[in-house]
Amino acid sequence: MPVFLSKQELKNKGKEIEKFRGELFKRKFLPKVRPFARVRELFQRLTQDGWKIALASSAKKDELEAYKQICSISDLLDTEASSDDAEESKPHPDIFQAAMSRLGQVSPKECIVVGDSPYDAEAATKAGIRSIGFLSGGFPEADLIQAGFEVLYWGTSDLYLQYEESIFHREAPPLIANVNLKAT
Repeated sequence: MPVFLSKQELKNKGKEIEKFRGELFKRKFLPKVRPFARVRELFQRLTQDGWKIALASSAKKDELEAYKQICSISDLLDTEASSDDAEESKPHPDIFQAAMSRLGQVSPKECIVVGDSPYDAEAATKAGIRSIGFLSGGFPEADLIQAGFEVLYWGTSDLYLQYEESIFHREAPPLIANVNLKAT
């Protein structure tokens, strides 16, 4: 919404617009959501390699529950954080900080965020966390790189297929703090 509305408009109507958007999405589009290819396999590989996974999303808790079921990953998560756990949404780092807090004594340097929007990279940077990006969010590659992603993949399947060459395979397992799981 910050892209389309002024700060004053956000202050005056932001909550109302967000409530309407959420209800509309859950009613009309959530039943049509399907997972990206190889989401579960990627999560299984990460956990096999010793990574802890914290799902951190701007979605509301009930919407996040639906995504976990759609992607069949509930059993592979160590923790999660939703917009219900944060004062402000991305590009503020609140959601990532909440996820790290739930993982215990974790340093931002031990984490890697995977996201698909410039807001994910900006929030990760503000939290002191490295990030890699997916091109599946519809943002131009140049915008994602400029926002701070170290490397870009087409999506979960691409990262899974290139896992051996990825940061996840080359480095000691810290944490993953955010993954975009769904295609609409």
